[in-house]
Order: sequence, then structure tokens, then C-alpha cells
Amino acid sequence: MRVRDSEILLPTMMVGSYPRPPWLTGKVFGEFDEPDYIDYGTKERFWDAVQLCVDDQVRAGIDIVSDGQQYFESETMHEYGQVFHFWGHHLKGFKRWGDPIAIDLYKKFHAPAVVGDIEWVRPIYAPAAEATTFAAAGRPVKIAVQGPLFLTFCCTDRHYGGDTKALAMDIARAFNAEFRDLAARGVDWIQIHEPLTYYGEEPWYVDVINTAFQDVDAHRVWHICYGNQGGNPGVAEPRGQDMFPFAFDADVDQIHIEAGRRGPGDLQYLAGLPDRMSLGVGVIDVKCTVIEQPEQIADLLVKAAEVVPPERLCVSTDCGMLNLKREHAQRKLQALVEGTELARLRLS
Repeated sequence: MRVRDSEILLPTMMVGSYPRPPWLTGKVFGEFDEPDYIDYGTKERFWDAVQLCVDDQVRAGIDIVSDGQQYFESETMHEYGQVFHFWGHHLKGFKRWGDPIAIDLYKKFHAPAVVGDIEWVRPIYAPAAEATTFAAAGRPVKIAVQGPLFLTFCCTDRHYGGDTKALAMDIARAFNAEFRDLAARGVDWIQIHEPLTYYGEEPWYVDVINTAFQDVDAHRVWHICYGNQGGNPGVAEPRGQDMFPFAFDADVDQIHIEAGRRGPGDLQYLAGLPDRMSLGVGVIDVKCTVIEQPEQIADLLVKAAEVVPPERLCVSTDCGMLNLKREHAQRKLQALVEGTELARLRLS
């Protein structure tokens, strides 16, 4: 695959989150009309945390580095609920408190409430992009965010009168403005996290993703999420037969799937992956503290290369790693890189 000006066989990266250092706790970014950071001390701690996160990736040998979503509160299970509010608390048209989220996996969290037309009003992830670009020191950078459909189905509609598509499309247009801003700031890869619990039901779901990514000058990735919170297995049954070829209509550069925990079962459904797309293969089980063996990672990648040509494969974790201790995360990243090196030897 081409990464900036280089051709890399099986480029490596993380999906998104990474364990926070113990001295960074609580909220980092301001919300609504607050400034970017809640205070200057928090800004300094956040920049130091992003630097540690990037350093861990560089030390492991990761090719495309990311911020590890160090701005998310993750000290307790309750604070995971912040992921449902992060976008809403930075867009026009939202208020803080809605009903409990309707999705079974997340019912213990409340939803943000939609009370007006959704609009993008100012950069949201600019502070994360700025800190990561600085820490990356010239290396390719990826910013990963929750997706527009995820937000649509995890908010309380008190304005659009139950017209879910209209709500979703306005959210997608706000995302598009944010993504264009990130690309203009030099972010190389932009990734959305979208679960698969609600796909295959409405064809316009793909229109929402396409609207969010329209004319965005970055490598656009759709991470199809099987669930992560608290090590929860999330979706247990196979879904590849429902997702593909439905997802092939998405105007993205890469589709990413979980294969570390689940194994290669969904790969068979990706045989028709369009030539314009690459496949991101998750090879690290983030819901387990056992460190993968490089040989098993290489075996999985070789199997993936039987379905999608190796020059169109990318290697990653299954999902975010915020549930792990930092030592586990470090060792899993090292295993990812070592397994990828073995696969490169076998496939080159």
C-alpha cells in the first residue's frame, strides 16, 4: 500500500484508543462554548500523554501513528459514556441530557439530546491533531472518531420528528466539515468507528457514510466495530454475510474488520472487495490480556492474502485498547509488528 510517498507491504497501525497514563484523568477538552481545553495544566498533561502514546507506537515499529484518543475519560466503566456525548457536545443542535440509549449494550448510559438543526460550528479534533502531529515528528498520522450513524442511533431526537434519515444526514454533513478541517491540518488517515448491529436494514445508511467522507482529502477508513466497552464481546454471532457486499457501496478507501478475536471467518465474504478499497485486518484481541504469538498473526495475514491481495492489506488491532493495562498494550503492539514482519517474509 502507498503511505505518503512510500510503498509499504502490510502497513501497521492501531484502531483508536490506548491506555491513559495514571496522571491524566477526567475531561480534557472543553464543550459547547468552552475553550478547547478545560485548563492549561490539562493541556500540558494531554500533550505529554499523546507523546507517550506515539512513542510506544514508534518503539514497537508501527507505520501510521495515532493519538490513542487520550482525551477520553476511561478511569471507570461509567465514564465510557463520554464517547456518546463527545460529538454532540461540540455541535450546534445538541443539549447534554436525553433518554437512556436504546441499544442493549449501552442502556446504562444516557444519550445526548437533539433540540435543533445539527451544524458544525468550530474544529473539534484540532487539538488532538495538533498534539499528534507534533509527537509524530513527520510520521504519517491517523485520527479515529466515532461515526455519524453511531451518533444518530445513540442520541434522543427531540427536533427531527422521528425522521432518522434527515437527522443522520445533517450529522453526516457536520462530520464532513470536521473531516475536511482535519485533512487541511495535514492528517493523513481519518477513520470512523461504526458498529454493525444496525447495518443491512436501510440502503441510505451507506449514503450517510459517503456524505461524511465526501471530498475529504485523506485516506478514509471505516472500522466495522464488534464492540469493545469493558472487554464486552459485543456482537457474538457472525455478521460478515450481512455486511458484505452491502458495505462495498461505501465511498471509503479501506474497510477494517475484527479478525484477531473472531478468527478468519468473515474473510470469505470479502472476496468481492472492490479494487478501489483496501482491507484492514485486526489481528490483536483487545478483549484479552493474553499476548498473541507472532506466528499466529502471520498465519492470519497469510489467510487474508488468499482473499484480498497482500498489497491491499493493512494490519491493525481489532479495536481500541483502552481496556488494557499499558504493559499489555505495549506487548500486543510489539507482537503485531513482529507477526507482520513474518507475514511480509512469507508473502513477498
